[in-house]
Amino acid sequence: MVKRKLELDIETIFRQLSSRLAGSRSMFFTGEEENVSYLLDVVTRTVEKGESNSLLVLGPHGVGKTALVRKVLREAEKNPNWEGNTMVVQLNGFLQIDDKLALKEITRQLHLENVVGDKVFGSFADHLSFLLASLKTGDKSSKPIIFVLEEFDMFCSHKNQALLYNLFDTAQSRAVPICVIGVSCQIDVTELLEKRVNSRFSHRHLSLLPKQHFTEYLKVLVEMLTLDSGIVDNDAWNTMVAEVFAGKEVMKFVENEIFFYDRTFTNMKRFLYMSLLCLVERGQTRISLDHLRQGREGCSNSQSSDPTELIIRDLSVVEICLLIAVKHICDIYDNEPFNFEMVYHEYVKFKRHRFSTLPEERSVVFKCWETLLALELILPKGDRSKTQQLEYMLNSFHLPYGVVRRSIEKYPNCPTEVIQWLNSSAHTSRR
Repeated sequence: MVKRKLELDIETIFRQLSSRLAGSRSMFFTGEEENVSYLLDVVTRTVEKGESNSLLVLGPHGVGKTALVRKVLREAEKNPNWEGNTMVVQLNGFLQIDDKLALKEITRQLHLENVVGDKVFGSFADHLSFLLASLKTGDKSSKPIIFVLEEFDMFCSHKNQALLYNLFDTAQSRAVPICVIGVSCQIDVTELLEKRVNSRFSHRHLSLLPKQHFTEYLKVLVEMLTLDSGIVDNDAWNTMVAEVFAGKEVMKFVENEIFFYDRTFTNMKRFLYMSLLCLVERGQTRISLDHLRQGREGCSNSQSSDPTELIIRDLSVVEICLLIAVKHICDIYDNEPFNFEMVYHEYVKFKRHRFSTLPEERSVVFKCWETLLALELILPKGDRSKTQQLEYMLNSFHLPYGVVRRSIEKYPNCPTEVIQWLNSSAHTSRR
């Protein structure tokens, strides 16, 4: 009887955690208290005081930008001034590919289809102004509106950026209390804004990055598996999770096989979900290193091939070596910009000490360098002047280390020396 009860409890626990871990639309978010507090303050001022604001949430894929915004909106809903008074409009640049579709979606989410009817408007601004004016209450005050623009950079490609201009202009004029929150993976997205749009943006930014230290990453991972109070056997489960992930073997496995490959929350949730699925399928009640290994394998098998991985697998061995040299330089100089001369110096040292059959001719290696630039695996920083030589132009490296490592390890017949150089530390590579 006791065994059956534990099995039922594990299934209940799995249902609770799977809603948190499965799918990219998970509502669970932990950490980033400072950013949560800042964004919540901006939204609260719009709801309570009628202030208009605009703000961008920036960061790479999978770091929790959308989850952060959703957590803030859930917290803001607890405000007594929110219910029945505040409206939220959520747009996505991949879905609303032009301003006409965006206006139609705004009309739908504000429930103003009957108000608009068959009216014909002379301009985009007139149409949007009519929608916002329709939300005014009996005392002529307008309801606060929170606009969330997912894939913000896609809206920058709309003709004349009319949607962004009118939203930012409305926020700046304070005619209607609105808060515009843009979410984008493109860090320099403000460079895409037209001058008139840029002048009306408040230039507030929140930047999210993957966890840089393993202790912080492990803390978030444990919180992902921690049950809230009120759930069956939550104390026993939480104690077991803390004990398992405090073990040296488990910590080493997670650090080497998960953290170093991909530090995003998306990958973390996928890995934990597959591990829990293995636990439930075996009818066991305690997480072990074997479950985590199976979860790691299931996670890799479930992931479709990354386009970047396919590109890297089509490179030559010399081009692969240049990518590894770039990776080591980024480790040594803490992701500072680099040029071809630095990479070539690193490459030649490896060639002379470890792999003498590689070509050393500068023209050959530089041709491979141009291939990496053409494929945008390496990105130039700023515009190149007419007098500046390509060899001395500063560049940046944007690919996650996990993607590079996984792609090179799957490279057909990759030389052992290259694999060893990939997995060596930056200090070892400089000997």
